[in-house]
Amino acid sequence: MEKLKILSATLAEIYMRQGHLDKAREVYRQLLDRDKDNDTYRGRLALLLKDSPDRRKLHLLTALLRRVEEKRDERKAV
Repeated sequence: MEKLKILSATLAEIYMRQGHLDKAREVYRQLLDRDKDNDTYRGRLALLLKDSPDRRKLHLLTALLRRVEEKRDERKAV
């Protein structure tokens, strides 16, 4: 069965909020392939590609949050 692929700016934003920046970048790249003149997609992708101290902090905090949530889930399972 063919996998349904739904791409939208909303999906990219969800990925961003969850810390899945690579997935968000890929969605915006694909959206730009479909709509090359969309300045919103272009701007969001540029922000995701920009290397900055804030971006590095976001990566670290996201990884830390995932670990905390994993530990919480482990405790709930016991």
